[in-house]
Amino acid sequence: MNFDEIKINNRLQIESENTDHTLRNVKGIVLGVSAHSVILVTDFGQLVEIDEDKILSITKITFDKIVSDALTDLKNHFNDIYELEMKLKYIKENEQTLRDKLFDANFLAKFNIKGAKNRLDNSIDKELLSFEKELIYKISFDSNPNSEIEIFIQVFNNFEYYNLNPGEVDKIIRTHAPNIKDVIEKCFAFQSDIEEIEKKVVHEKDSMYSVCTLYRLKVEVTEVTFLSIREEIIKGLMKLKK
Repeated sequence: MNFDEIKINNRLQIESENTDHTLRNVKGIVLGVSAHSVILVTDFGQLVEIDEDKILSITKITFDKIVSDALTDLKNHFNDIYELEMKLKYIKENEQTLRDKLFDANFLAKFNIKGAKNRLDNSIDKELLSFEKELIYKISFDSNPNSEIEIFIQVFNNFEYYNLNPGEVDKIIRTHAPNIKDVIEKCFAFQSDIEEIEKKVVHEKDSMYSVCTLYRLKVEVTEVTFLSIREEIIKGLMKLKK
């Protein structure tokens, strides 16, 4: 019998490589099959998971009806435990989502643009605010008196350069400064002009330098639009990081 022929409820004898000699030859009923392993409820009442790449042979077998019925009852018991554990895991994972929803509700009840900036800082995954692809990206937020959130996108291009003279800075910027305005426009769906604020050379250490280009987007935010605007920012950052 081949591994890909195994089905739940099969009664099997499996020989496998195992440092525990008592598990080298096991008999039981199949509780579950994954892409690369099989889980058996053995005839001595234990759960055993066997990796496909350890299996030496698989043989279909039969048990006396009294044993087979008892194995089925135990398999159903383990299956109930598994389903309850999965449900509990889902409930626990959802706890933070519900807590975040409460934080949002408390903030929106007393909405202000400065608080909106701080809520963005603390509710967007940090891995979306600082990451590296071909270039290095750092994203930050600010607010202004016009009820706008300002999204700042710093993009760094690192390079090695020896004996940089002050007169060469403009040349370095022209040659190495990131130019991704079009990319940002495609990532963010806001009806907002993307401003290129500055380009500058930063000396990191020794012969290592980086050229930074700073972009800014301005987005009007209210208590009604805050959640949808944040979602659009997250979507845009995910596209930018992809």
